[in-house]
Amino acid sequence: MKNVLKHAKANVSIRDKETGELLFNKSNLFVDAGRALIAGLFLGTIGIDKTKYACDFGDDATTPAVNDVDLVNYIDVSVGINEPSYPMALSGEGTGVHFQFEYSAAGDTTIRELGLFHRPTSASFPAAVRGVDDVGDMLARLVTTYGSIFVGTGRTITIDWKIIF
Repeated sequence: MKNVLKHAKANVSIRDKETGELLFNKSNLFVDAGRALIAGLFLGTIGIDKTKYACDFGDDATTPAVNDVDLVNYIDVSVGINEPSYPMALSGEGTGVHFQFEYSAAGDTTIRELGLFHRPTSASFPAAVRGVDDVGDMLARLVTTYGSIFVGTGRTITIDWKIIF
């Protein structure tokens, strides 16, 4: 199982939904908690509600580390998942899991970090009230290395998080 995760890659792309413009495209870091969760899922030792994935946003550019369990400086945005699927062919890529999220800003939002979470116990899914609800298990984290992604009122972005095996 470690070999599968060691050689798996994840690609995250963010697009402006209306124009199709690619705003960001980068690989992420699987964190230790995410590796354990994925291994348990594949081994059948844990059950996962596939509707309980979320993408959280933050505004810190600290380099991701394998021992991360949460975003460094989260902002009050958590986006629930459109239906994930596994396994599937990913548009000419290998077999994998495709997580897709959509976010429409109600105000100005600046994104510098993103986290992929499985959040099975949050009472207010997809949003977790930090310090009250369990934020769940972080699978992966990334930062927008070359700048921020700005989402203003009326703009919708799509986040495609693909884990490819």
